[in-house]
Amino acid sequence: KVREDNPETYAKAQLNLGAAYYAQGKAQLNLGNTYKAQGKLDDAIIAWKKVREDNPETYAKAQLNLGAAYYAQGKAQLNLGNTYKAQGKLDDAIIAWKKVREDNPETYAKAQLNLGVIYKDLAYKDKDEDQRKLDEAIAAWSNIHRDDSPETYAKAQLNLGEVYSLDKEKEEQSYEAYNNAQEFSYYKPERGFKILKCPQKIRKDLHTLAESTDEVLESLQIIPGFESQVAHYSRASTAFTLFGNKRNNQQSSHFRLSTIRGVNDPTEGLVLGKYWAQQGISETIYTNNTATFISCFTFNHDSLNQFRLYGKEDGQEATGVSLVFKKEFFRDQSDTLEFIAAPSIDPSSNSGQDSSKEKEKPQSNNKELIGKSTLYRCIYLDPETGYWTLAQRDKSTFYRQYKGEAKEKWEKYYESIPKKEEIVEKYLFAEDGEDNKNNSVLSILKSISKELEESNAPEESHTYSIEEKQKILEAIRFILLPLQYLVKHIAFQEEQECRIMYITQFRDEKIHSDREKQWMYVEYEEPVLPHIDKIWLSPGAAKDQDFFRILLDKGENDNKVRISQNPFRNKE
Repeated sequence: KVREDNPETYAKAQLNLGAAYYAQGKAQLNLGNTYKAQGKLDDAIIAWKKVREDNPETYAKAQLNLGAAYYAQGKAQLNLGNTYKAQGKLDDAIIAWKKVREDNPETYAKAQLNLGVIYKDLAYKDKDEDQRKLDEAIAAWSNIHRDDSPETYAKAQLNLGEVYSLDKEKEEQSYEAYNNAQEFSYYKPERGFKILKCPQKIRKDLHTLAESTDEVLESLQIIPGFESQVAHYSRASTAFTLFGNKRNNQQSSHFRLSTIRGVNDPTEGLVLGKYWAQQGISETIYTNNTATFISCFTFNHDSLNQFRLYGKEDGQEATGVSLVFKKEFFRDQSDTLEFIAAPSIDPSSNSGQDSSKEKEKPQSNNKELIGKSTLYRCIYLDPETGYWTLAQRDKSTFYRQYKGEAKEKWEKYYESIPKKEEIVEKYLFAEDGEDNKNNSVLSILKSISKELEESNAPEESHTYSIEEKQKILEAIRFILLPLQYLVKHIAFQEEQECRIMYITQFRDEKIHSDREKQWMYVEYEEPVLPHIDKIWLSPGAAKDQDFFRILLDKGENDNKVRISQNPFRNKE
């Protein structure tokens, strides 16, 4: 050891020591890089952690690598936990999610959300463990902060709201949690508020009803790999208006969602209610107090019958066009149900929550336009017999699109549809078995309906008052609202329809109306032209082919404007 009372020798020693630390730091940095390249992330982390702070440049690089490694490690543990959960290995999933570190906030938040959901599910299954597991769930969700991941935070608050609502002494905390979630979306927190207004003994059933509805909605979303393009039939003149023409200084117009009252199906929004009535369930469907707007799309891009029915110029069949949209025109797969809009930000019309935070919610750039909406396929239902099927692509469309690969592509697609049908059956239509009660919407509605009927007998001690019955029915109607306009009559099955929706109140400022023309609609923020993959022209619109090509064909090999080859004979 060199003493400080020998300055020259001490200085040389310190210089050598610094060089040694620098070399050691570089060595540890390089060793970590080597381990990372070999996929040994844990060993890489150990090496990078040995780099000392007195080597600033190398230390900074090591810290950067550590941050990236922790992030990758956290993502890996999150995905591993998700895989274990999908395999039913819940204990292994819990271990994996617990390994996600807090210094990776977004991934940590998602892991804590998953942990809470697992603990809640275990609590509901095991009555002996319910309170302990619920406490663990609450602790996990409480670990998630707004700045970690706003979307994950909102989901955690919704879960907290549900759990607290089942405890009479924690109703105030439930309101607070739902209020926190309503900073980010409207529908799910609002249905939580409506459930809170119901008698406590029925709240768990109503929450289960809501969860089953969510499962059905998720299964109705499109399959991106095979259903990434959908068609909208329109008049050629409307298409030109939507596209605009920069050469002629013509501004493009906004895509419209029109009122449900103007569609060709008089049973719109009523089919599901008729089916419930056949099952002895009534008063579960909204009728007149909501304003619903839709725009319809189809998996059939070049359909003879749809050219006959839609987009007719001056009432003449087969004069319209089929606009084929890319999936980017729509919102990414989502479970926030943004298409159901808050009726007002006026505190007097709220559900007891603080509306002062409404301004913090993400808004469209233009308050008069609606933002991107999620695309859902329709369910086709015969309310008399209960037979149903899902909107889906026809086999012939695969041969048109994929040619030689059609058979293989079709088989893969055809495997995915039954999986969606199983989910819809399980969570919407399944009947109770002889020995078991399931959690389908139908099963829960039948159970609640029976309780409400029994409440008409005043001598029963467990009956609900008239006011309580109204609150229960109001909650049920609101929970089922997203499904109401996704169930169509079986007679329209050939259309294979999917749609975007906007459900609001008539006082919504986004609504445009013209009484003389009998128009009522809302406008979509996303422009149309950049999202058009191709356009099919009916025989009557073939004369416009070159005008559409000016707008759509930008490259030498573009062939976006096509004339339908379907056989059609004009009746004139």
